[in-house]
Order: sequence, then structure tokens, then C-alpha cells
Amino acid sequence: MTGRAIGVLAVGFLFLLLANLWERQGALITLASQVAMAVPPVPALAALLLMLALLRPLRRLGFDRRQMIAVYCFLTLSVALTSGGAMRFFLPSLTSLFYFATPENNWARFHDYIPEWMAPRGEEVIRTYFEGSEAGLVPWGAWLGPLTIWMLFFLAFFGLLICLALIFRPEWEDSEHLIYPLAELPLMLAGKGGIRITLWRDGLFWTGFILVCAHHTLNIANAFNPGVAALGLRTDLGGLFQEWPLSALLPLQFAYRPFMFGLGYLMPTEMLLSTVFFYLIYLKSIALGAAMLGLMIPGLPFRNEQGGGAFLGVAVILVFAARARIASVFRRLVHSEEGSRALPIATILCALGIVVFWRMAGMNWLILCGFFGLVFAYAIAHARVRAESGFPHNWVRPLPQERDVLVNLLGTERMAMGEGMRSLTLLSSVFYMSRGYLPQLIAFPLEAFKIGREVRIDVRKMAWLMVVAVVLGCAVSWWMHLSTYYQYGANILEGGTTAGGYRVELVRRGYDSLAAWGRGHEGPKRPQAIATIGGFLLVLGLAGARRLFLRFPLHPAGLLIALTEGYNAWGMLLLVWIIKSIVLRVGGMSTYRRMIPLFIGIVVGHYVAAGLVWSLIASFGGEGFDRYPVWF
Repeated sequence: MTGRAIGVLAVGFLFLLLANLWERQGALITLASQVAMAVPPVPALAALLLMLALLRPLRRLGFDRRQMIAVYCFLTLSVALTSGGAMRFFLPSLTSLFYFATPENNWARFHDYIPEWMAPRGEEVIRTYFEGSEAGLVPWGAWLGPLTIWMLFFLAFFGLLICLALIFRPEWEDSEHLIYPLAELPLMLAGKGGIRITLWRDGLFWTGFILVCAHHTLNIANAFNPGVAALGLRTDLGGLFQEWPLSALLPLQFAYRPFMFGLGYLMPTEMLLSTVFFYLIYLKSIALGAAMLGLMIPGLPFRNEQGGGAFLGVAVILVFAARARIASVFRRLVHSEEGSRALPIATILCALGIVVFWRMAGMNWLILCGFFGLVFAYAIAHARVRAESGFPHNWVRPLPQERDVLVNLLGTERMAMGEGMRSLTLLSSVFYMSRGYLPQLIAFPLEAFKIGREVRIDVRKMAWLMVVAVVLGCAVSWWMHLSTYYQYGANILEGGTTAGGYRVELVRRGYDSLAAWGRGHEGPKRPQAIATIGGFLLVLGLAGARRLFLRFPLHPAGLLIALTEGYNAWGMLLLVWIIKSIVLRVGGMSTYRRMIPLFIGIVVGHYVAAGLVWSLIASFGGEGFDRYPVWF
């Protein structure tokens, strides 16, 4: 390992520790901020800005702009792992089934289905996890064994994600020339290829920066004094639609998300339009039409179920489109002259590692292949949306459809395959995979490869950096969370009272479903299954229409965003679509490019004012400073 690589890891590890302490205080103890959930994570962007501010002294130490970019890429993945959609969701899955078991819920019947090597055991170990211990010491003897085995699983899991990113990368970058808008943000801030930075001297950049700082300043003042006029976080439009059947359009709100607005300017216009169309016209028309016809079907229009089919459809299309690239990668196993065998071998080994892990645990083949097949399919679809649109959100994923698609199509009795509840218990123990966003973190390595290419970092070195980010990200996150849980008790952290915060509540929901299946098998569910199939066919229809008609305006990526984050995104994307359309029509491409610094300034201002300055004040300021929570 070279001195430069050691320097990158040392600086990255230091920032990772600080980020976890920040997340500990803000997301666990005070619930004032969720900076690790941001895309990119706030601590990663803050580290880049700090390194750029210290550029001259760092240069004297031999730390150049390329190494700063490498640290940033390392932090995007390693910091994201500590967030509420990742490892904070994973850890309660190992303990909740034991702690919350009562005679009423009968969870104790499922304890024997969890192998001893998968979770810590011992009544006192589990109790003090949730209630805290007097000394605040972590019983590492009970945790190190299971966590070591889980580290091997997560290495295989993220290794396969990284391999998939490497397989699809040339197809998307070289053949389709995807723009990776989120990769442009750090490159603009640091200067592409080491060229002189001009963004920081642009008046439009500072105009956007000041405008969004003023927005957050007024919001903060309003939180302490309601007499101060401010936009707030959202405007509820429900008051306009109180009469039946218009009330079927609810909920409908206009959310103020500066980072969506700023980065939305870099999104292709057709994706902006498609997202707004599929949310406001398509989904709301289904709800309104059903109400007018008197169809009172719970869950209609089945947004998540349609999303489950749509994401699978996009994954199928992407695999088919890249079939030549996939075949060429695996031909290297027998024809070494076509390239290195490392990628296909690593892909196979990682996949085998996942299979062996869950077969040793006792999961049957149907659930193993079906569940993890959907997990990786949805990950590929999410990565494509990020690469093509740059939509800055980890939650562009159908919740929790990796599990629910199987239940809706097959039913739990068929999924159990006559083995009792073992496989269904194991499926419930990984509820964090389908309700969190661990698989969607594939987008960070993909963007890192794109960023690395721009600053001439070898793709193999970047891939190894991502692997190290997984190991250190998991290890530091586990240390931070466990030390905090055993000091305070998971029951009262993250907004909890006596039964855990939001992540614990979600884990309990997964096990509640398991208990319900134990009382009587569930599914198949015809309406939900039809919605899933409908979403799949709709995506195929959109893809076919775009091949037949050159200027067909609706894009599948817009459908995926609308079905997942459309309720939060439509307002900002509609506004930026109007602005961008006017700019392109009146001033053309040159004016569009000239306006980019304004919108980048909005993004950076949002991260600095809300994500960095106010988040630190709210997290460490004490009681009363959590009135304006910073949740990305």
C-alpha cells in the first residue's frame, strides 16, 4: 500500500469517526438531525468542503485534490452505512425477537429458528441492550462472534453490489453516456481534473447560497417564534379537496426540499416531467376514478405494489440491454485473453457466499432465490435511476416489496414449502433489507467510479477503496451504536419512550407479520399481485414506446421516482421543470449552463446552513434546539 493510499484511509477514517459521533448525538440522542441519510451524506460533503478550505496547507503535506476526492468517495459509502436505513436498522433485528417476546405475541416459538451464531444470546445481554447498563459497557464477548460472521455476509453482499456496479459501468458510461449528475457535484466543487476552481468566484453561486440560507434562517426563527413569516417545510394542499370524491386525492402536499430543487436542475427535462405526470396525473387519477366508481379497495392505487413490479421491469430491461457486456465478463473465465478473470470470479464467490450463509441458517431455496433476486434487481434499478437522473434520495425503492411481492404472488404457505416457520422467521429477520436501503447503496460505488474516472483514479483502486469503506463503515457504526445503546438503552433512543425508537418499531412490525403468519398463513393477494404485474407491464410499455417514438416524453425513471418519493418530490420537480423549460426556450443551452452555479449554490447552501451549521447546533445545543429537525 502506497503512502498516498495510507493518507487517504487515515484522513477518511478520522472523518468517519467524527461523522459517527455527530450521528450519535443528532440521530440517536437528540433526534435533531439525520445527516447520514442525505445524498450525498452531509459529513462527506462537509469533509470535502473543509479539505478544500485547507487546500494550501494540505498540499504542503502532499495531500492533493485527487486524494480529497478519494476521501469524499470513501465517506459517501462508509457514512451512509451508519444511517437509519442501514446498520441502525440491522442491529435491532438481532435482538428484538428475544426482548419483546411475550405470552400474548408468542414470539418465543420462533427463537429456535435463529441459529446461535447469528445473534447474541443471554438474557442480560439482550435486556441491557434495550434498557442500558449501569456501567455502560458493551458485552463484546457476546457480540464479537455474531458480528464477525455478519461482517463476512456484508462483505459478500456489498462485494456483489460492487461487482454489479463494475459490470454495468462500461455499458452505462461508455455506450449510453449517462451523465451521473450527482457525480458532478464534488467535481464542480473541487475542480475537474485539477483545473482552477471558478465556481467559488461566481456571483450566481453565492446568490443561490444566500437565498437558501435565508430560507433556513427564517424557518429556524419561526420554530422559536411563530410570528416570524417563513415557508416552513411543506404546505398541505388537503384543504382544497375536502369534498368526496375529491378527497380521494389526499394526501397532497407541496414539500420544500432545496436539495431536490437544486439537483433537479441537472436532471433531464423529460424525467422531471415524467415524475410529475405519473404522480399527479397517473396515480391520483386512479385514486379519483376508483372513488367516483365507488370502488372502496384498501390500499388503492397500490403505489408500492406497482413500484415492486416497475422496479423489476426496469431491472429486466437493463440486464437484457447489457447482455453482451455480461456475457463478455463471464467469458473471461474460459478465455483469459478477453480480460482479467478477477471480476467474474469475485462475482461468483460473493454470490456463493450469500447462498452459503443463508442455506447454513436454514432458509429454503424459494425464499433465498426469490428474496435476494428481488433485492439485487431493485438495487440495479435504483442505481440506474441515480445514474441517469441524479435524483438525490436513497429511498427511491418500493417498500418493502422484496418480501411483499413473494407474499402477494405466492402466499406464505407456499413460501414455507412445508418446512414450518424456519424460513419465514429468517425472512423476517432481514426485514431491514426490504424496508431499509442497504441494497440501494450500490449507487455510491457507481458514482465513485465515475468521479474516479474524471480525476484519473484507477477503477480497481476505487473498487478496493469501496471494499475498505464497507469494512470500516460497518465496524465503526457497530461500535458507535452498541456503545450508545448499552449506555442509554435502545428503548429511549431515536425518539423512543419505553419500546424503542423508529427503527426498533419497524423491526417489531416485521416480527408482528411473522407472528400473524404463524397464526394463519397469508396470501396470495389478488389486487396487490395485479398491481405488481401492472407496474411491470407499464414499464415494459414505456420502454417499448420510447423505442418506437423518438420524442416520446415519458421516461420509466420518472415512474420509479413517482411511485416511491413522488409525494415528497413532485412540487420541487414541477417548479424546476417550469424554470428549466423557460431557460432552455428563451436562452438556449448556453443560458442553461450559465445558470448551473445558481442551483449548485442552492444545494451547497442547503447542506451548509441546514445540514452542517444548524445540524451541529441542534444536535449539541441541548434541550430546545430540536424544534427545527434536519431530516434529509
